[in-house]
Amino acid sequence: MLASLARVLVIGAILVTGMHLAARLVNPVLVAIVISVIAAPAVHRLERQGLRQWMAVLAVVGIAAGVSLLLIAVLGVSLLQIDRALPAYQDLLAGQLAILGGTGQDLAGQLPGSPGNPSLLPSIGTIVAGTVELTVDFLVTITVTVFMLLEIAGLRQKLRTVPGVGGTGLEEQGALFCRSLNRYAGIRTRGSLVTGVLVALLLWLMGIDAPVLWAILLVLFSYIPYLGLPIASVPPIGLAWLRYGLAGAVAVAAGIAVIDFLSRTLLTPHPARRELDLSPVVIILSVFFWPLVLGVPGLFLAVPLTLLAKAALASVDETRWLAALMEPADGSA
Repeated sequence: MLASLARVLVIGAILVTGMHLAARLVNPVLVAIVISVIAAPAVHRLERQGLRQWMAVLAVVGIAAGVSLLLIAVLGVSLLQIDRALPAYQDLLAGQLAILGGTGQDLAGQLPGSPGNPSLLPSIGTIVAGTVELTVDFLVTITVTVFMLLEIAGLRQKLRTVPGVGGTGLEEQGALFCRSLNRYAGIRTRGSLVTGVLVALLLWLMGIDAPVLWAILLVLFSYIPYLGLPIASVPPIGLAWLRYGLAGAVAVAAGIAVIDFLSRTLLTPHPARRELDLSPVVIILSVFFWPLVLGVPGLFLAVPLTLLAKAALASVDETRWLAALMEPADGSA
């Protein structure tokens, strides 16, 4: 047992170090792998409808790419809206800080929207450099996703030929990984979409700027277990505080909490840890660990990568006990 643990630690340290050093190159590939796993059932359904494999793959990837570009466009328009409203928010901030007894004008004058710092948006050079980087990552992700989906049909056959695995084998653990990730993504997507629509309606009714932007961020951040919703809720709560004071901030925070609770209660049949077959401690540790390795993308890849690590450990007899330690206790499932 100790020997297998030592080997796992050494191999894991090497892999994690390599991923950290090559995170700039690794992140788009990892995102493509996750998208491929989630999109594979849709490709199979289209194939059963009579489409050839390459046509089904291009259709699914095209839809995913179109949705991504639409979201980027909406986010860009919403950021421009926020940028135009910054001078007004600067005045509101100065007023709120004055109410709290602080030197509101001094602090507000240092924020975006002030005469010395008139815009929230970066310089043209920064925008161009960021656009080029985003375009390269997008193209790499799309290309890898297409080839992964084209190869996924023969992946099980390849896994059967891998030596040194136990009774469950890589094939069974790989299938379990795909099922768990797809169920988790499906549940999260349904719940977060309903939550996002209702939160956007709440913010619109309260007159908060760019409600669609905050709803999209809430949907995206919902894939970060435990921490995603609080992080995504900070901007709209802050804007509500600026516009309506403490009562407005409390109203928005309470509204988001109630909407999230109702959507999880009605649309999620059981806790996410049961779908993932991971203990809450493992899930929260993964959320803190993977960003240290991969940067910000690690927040969104934490669950898939932890599921993949668990599947790899469970596929080998010597390390199956480590996979068992990652599972929830019987009473908490």
